[in-house]
Amino acid sequence: IANLYNVKIEKSNAQYLVECVGQNLQDITIELQKLIEYAGKGGTIEKNDIDQLVIKKSENVIFDLTDNIGKRDVKNAIDVLHNLEYSKEPDQLILIMLYRHIKKLYIAKISNQSNITQNLNLKPNQAFLVKKYLNQARYFKEDEIEKILFELIGLDEKSKSGDIDLKVGLETIIANYCSK
Repeated sequence: IANLYNVKIEKSNAQYLVECVGQNLQDITIELQKLIEYAGKGGTIEKNDIDQLVIKKSENVIFDLTDNIGKRDVKNAIDVLHNLEYSKEPDQLILIMLYRHIKKLYIAKISNQSNITQNLNLKPNQAFLVKKYLNQARYFKEDEIEKILFELIGLDEKSKSGDIDLKVGLETIIANYCSK
């Protein structure tokens, strides 16, 4: 599509766009049109343009959140969390998405290479996610991932019984982990 409008996009940036938007062709087309208009005829779509202009799916923003947690970058991790909240994602959904993602990192960490796609329940067209999960899993030790999973489970229970506000609990877990 970009070639039709005489706009260039490197393969790595096209893959990054798909990672940000998801695999729904309609969503990709909408976001690509926006980028094409921004780049203009004869222009080039850069990674920075994608970061600034594309609306990322919440599921994909969780990768950003987990990247920042793994790098122990508390400021950016909390910023990503707040951006999810500002985009009207319910705190309970954020907790569920984060738990599922951390669980997949754990699976990636303990799986052997030959069956990781199957263990992560990925479809054949999602094989590119294996590399992302493996890269993120490297930030964490196995016991750290287990601890975060148990903390998220405990937070879910405490928030449902009214012992803690879910938003505060998520921020606390992130801050505690990043400060280690």
